[in-house]
Formats: sequence, C-alpha cells, structure tokens
Amino acid sequence: MPDILEGPPAAWLQCYTSDCIGEKEVDRIILALKKEGLVSDDEGTLRWTDFPVKPNSANQQSMDKDGSATTDTALGAIINAIAEVPLPNLSASCRYEDEPYATDSEVSGSQHRIDGCLRLVKSMSPTAPKRSKVPTSDIAVSFEFKCDEEPDHRNDTRWKALYSAIHTLHSDCQRKHMYSVTIEDNYVSLWYFSRSHSAKSHAFDLLDVRAVVHALSALIFSTIEDLGYDANIRRVSEWDEEAKEDRIRYVYRLADRFFKTLKRRDEYDYLYIAGRATRVWEVVEVASFDDLAALHNAQRMILRDVWLEGGSDTEREIQRKIFERCDALGRDFPSEQDARLKDVDDATRTLLLQRLEDGSYKQLFLTIEADYRGATSKPLAKGFTPAPYLFDELEYHPNQEPRAQTVIPREYKPRQRNFVVYQEVCSALHELDDLYDVVQALLDVLLALQILFLVSWIHRDVSSGNILSYMGRGKLSDLEYAKEFNLSRGGRSAEPKTGTPIFMAVEVQSRFSIYMEAPPSESMEDIDQPDAPASSPPAIRHNFQHDLESMFWILTWLVVTHIPGQDCAVMSNELFHSKDPRFHIDRLRFLVDSRFCAERLESLRQDLPSSIRRGLLTLRAILHKRYLSRGHSIGDMSTYSPIYGLFRNVLHTIADSLPRGTVRLERPPPAR
Repeated sequence: MPDILEGPPAAWLQCYTSDCIGEKEVDRIILALKKEGLVSDDEGTLRWTDFPVKPNSANQQSMDKDGSATTDTALGAIINAIAEVPLPNLSASCRYEDEPYATDSEVSGSQHRIDGCLRLVKSMSPTAPKRSKVPTSDIAVSFEFKCDEEPDHRNDTRWKALYSAIHTLHSDCQRKHMYSVTIEDNYVSLWYFSRSHSAKSHAFDLLDVRAVVHALSALIFSTIEDLGYDANIRRVSEWDEEAKEDRIRYVYRLADRFFKTLKRRDEYDYLYIAGRATRVWEVVEVASFDDLAALHNAQRMILRDVWLEGGSDTEREIQRKIFERCDALGRDFPSEQDARLKDVDDATRTLLLQRLEDGSYKQLFLTIEADYRGATSKPLAKGFTPAPYLFDELEYHPNQEPRAQTVIPREYKPRQRNFVVYQEVCSALHELDDLYDVVQALLDVLLALQILFLVSWIHRDVSSGNILSYMGRGKLSDLEYAKEFNLSRGGRSAEPKTGTPIFMAVEVQSRFSIYMEAPPSESMEDIDQPDAPASSPPAIRHNFQHDLESMFWILTWLVVTHIPGQDCAVMSNELFHSKDPRFHIDRLRFLVDSRFCAERLESLRQDLPSSIRRGLLTLRAILHKRYLSRGHSIGDMSTYSPIYGLFRNVLHTIADSLPRGTVRLERPPPAR
C-alpha cells in the first residue's frame, strides 16, 4: 500500500513548489485571462467562460469506455494562456500537451500512459532516432482525468498518477521528485512524489478560478530544477559503436569532476518510491557535461547513486570513522584475555593483528575515489497526515531476484542524494557463476565483519549486493547503515529495520526474540526446539550476530535458487518470498527447528558435495545455540567472539570440497 500524506492545498503549494507565485502574480494572470476571454467576472465572482457546470462532462470531451478523458481542450487552452502571461523575473518552464497516451523511455516493455502533461519548453532529452512518442524525461507534470464519481474510476485515476511517478522516477535518474495533477469529476488534487515521502493536497473545485490559477501557475513558472530535475546529472546521447546506434547515457557531476555512465550494474526495486533508490553504474571520468571523451588513462570505475536520510553520515565519513578506530586498535591491540578475543585461535589472532598493524584490512573494503552530497528532498508540509484510504491494495508481483528494501521509520525526514565513486569494478555475490568463488568472498567478508566487531561497529545491511568479489577476493560494501554498537545510546527502543528483507536476521525482521529460558534438566547443547515461551524479551537491537546470520541466509539463498537442476520451489517460497504471510514463521522455524531445516534441505540436488548441506545445518545450529546461550546479554562481547571462528571453520570445510568448477551457479530468470 503506498504511503501518502494529505493536507491543505495552500500548504502543499508553499512546501512542495518553489512558492514563486503570490497573490500579486495571481491577480496579474487572472487579468490576462479575462482579456483572453477565458475568465469572466460577474459582480466579483470569477468564472471560466468555456466550462459547463461539469467541466469534465461528455459535451466538453470525448471519453474512453472506462471514463478516462481523451481530450481537454478547454483546460489546455487555459494552461497555455497562463504560460504566456509575462511576469517579472519569471518565465514558463513548461506548456500543456494533450493526450500523449504513451511516453518513451529506456525501460524495456514499459507502459506509461497519461491523459495529459506539462512538457518542458526546453527538452531534457537529446534527440534519438525513430522517436515518435513524448520522452518521459520531458514530462514535468502528468495529468490524469476521470469524468464521473464512480469509486473504481477514482481509484484508477490515483493508481495511474502513482504509476506515472514510479515510472518516471525509475526510468530517468535526473529526477529528484515528480508531480501529478488528478481531476476526479470536477475536483483537482495536486501530488508530490519523492524519495522521502509522497503528498497529496485536499481536493479543490476546478470551478474555483483563483485556486486553479494559483496551483497551475506555481508549476508552470517553476524552474526546471524546482520541477524535480537534478542539475548535477545531465542526460546525453552518444553513438554506441558495438550496438551501431545512439544510446542514452548520463553524466554525473561530483563537484568539479564528471563521470559518464557506461553500463548499469544494479538497480532498486522500482515498485517503491520512497527509500534509498540505489543505482549502480559502471562509469568513466570525462572532462565535462559537453566533452564526453574519456580522460587520458581513465579507468572504469563504479558510481553509486543513493538517497540517504538527511543529515546522516555518508559512506566516506562512516568509513573514515571505522578506519580511524581500526588504526588505533592496530597501535594498541587487545590482550588475549580481552572479551573480543575469547576462543579466537592463535592463527586468527595473528592475522587480525597483522591486518590492523599494516593497514591491509582496508583491502576488505572498497576504495572510495570521490563522493558528493547532492539534492535534498522537501520536508513534510505543515498539517499533512497519513491518508491510507486513498488507494485500494496494489497487487504485488515479486521478482525472482531480490532487491534491497529499506523499511523507513515514519518520521518523514528529508532525504539527501549522495554520489560515491569506487575504484574497484566488482561483481556482486549473486552475479558469480561458481559456488567456490562465493565461499571465498564470504570468508573475506567474515574477516571484515570480525574486524568491525573488534572496533564495536555493526554493518546492519549485509546482503548479496553488498558482498562483492574483486579479482577473486571478497569486499564488504555499502556502509551507510553501519553504526557503532553502543547500548548506552538510544535506550531500549526498537531500531528501524534496514536492509533486504530476505537476508535480514529473523529477530530484526520479525521483532521476535529467539531467546528462551532453558528447562533446568537440559543442557544448552541439547536444546534445539522452540518449545518454551520467550521470557519477556527487551526491544530487538541489531547486534553482531545479526550480521553473521545475514551471511547464513545469503549462502542458503544462493544454494537454493542459483544451483540449476533442483526442485526447491517450496523452500524458496517459504524462505525468500517476503510478501508471503507465513514468511516470518517459516524463516523462524528454519532457524530454530533442526528437523524442519533438514527436511527442507533434502530438496537440494543429491549429487552436490555433502559439505554444502551439512555446512548449512551446522551454521544454523551455531546461530541458534548462540542466541540461546547469550539470552538477553547482548552487550556481552565474549558471547560473539567464538562465532567468527566457528563460521570460518564451516566455510573452509565447504571450500575445500568445492574445487573451482565443481558447482556452477545460474541466475534464475525473473518471475513472470
């Protein structure tokens, strides 16, 4: 269900537009419309001269069978007449176009249909061959009409406005936010869609001349950037010699440096508007927006475009804090009696000391070449409150390939765009085609997580897209949600859930504590079933073991879904379909019930090395028993330190039975 807020039109205009139109400008525009014969003044009452009582009625427009307006010449004439009015220091950025119906973008198979739009006077889309439809990138505001008050038609209009925003924000990375106007019968609503939140104005009468002029002129006379176009990104067209055609690319500006996109590497789930909306591009540095040739000796790099919560640290800033802590630990390494080194073997302790002393721990993370804080979404307008009644439920069509989803705390804080360029061009874990390479990458990332543990930091977003493989070695990326583990901060309240749902630790995802009091007659080694009730657990706080549990789910997911020739549909749906109502229950059972886990793993291919099935069972048991033995003492560092060694032993055992090429991986096709 989309999360939309609603409030007064005046507050909407003041907060969500440039607020460039005041009463003086409205008076001037209305005077011009009177001269054009579009507005009459009957004893101080303003009226549209060309509108009937029901401005969207059939005698004014022809309609589709579902009630959609197909023409709206009167409204279009009014809008474009407003655009012609000369105003001091203001000029129209867009004009109205009627019934484009289908728009053109780079999203394959997209169907972006609208009833009308405000189209930019100065196109943001370079000319491309054989283009006949309106480019999505030139549509500043979409319009959707319904000419009756039928609830189904009204709901359809709102969904079309939402889909228009989803499509536009997904297909054109220039866009910071998107506007829509809906007219239901003769009532107008204004919509703002952003990565922070979406907001709709209360409906107002289309026959209210002054309100309509104010609303439309506020959009028409906004600058291109105020309409939602990011000045730090430019859309360009470049000849692709391999494809033998022009291709749309984007040039990102990071302060005084410019990076041209070459290939998209990963992208967010576009069913969600709000959130991080992460895009990952393969890029090369160029001289400027206009000079697209690669700089001399420029190497391919990775650019990550992500919306962070306003005021939060960037990845570079977080990485700097972590590295400073690591360097300090390298100069003053803890003794063997330190709780963080409990049950750590001599070889691992020596490796950790060496990595921290010589700085080679940095090889376990990405090298940041450049970063830049960009645009910020608008704050929440005054008087706006959630309006859950606006939509019927949207049918969800899951993708086979999971995408990161951030469950946003509903504080509606602004989000700020952040560009990060990394030197290494890596492959995400789910892009690898050999299980051996997956396990090797996991071993390196396990070491990275253990180093974070030594300096009391948790990652909080371990996923298949955040574990990378570079030249055969693993790297841990995406530190935006990493934070210091400090129980003295934030009290006992629950933290917002972050990350990809199917890789989240069960406790974090379900808010259910796995800890249960053990019956006195049984030892901890014998307890493996969830028979006893939880004993009033405190609010769930993300801890070090939760990051390790995410690694367990990642490995399980890859084994279940990426090894061909298996009949694992039941297990895949139970564990990795986050929209299923039983999702939390099945994942909890898989983690705490050894029989349930073993039964599900029987569906794996019988010819696989036995170490794979046995390794997953062992990792499950390690996690479950450690949750039980720790209880509510999540601040006891000695309860975490042994897990890293236990995980490492299991992964080494799996790797030893998997010479490269033994188990090939294939990415499953998207679900239809």
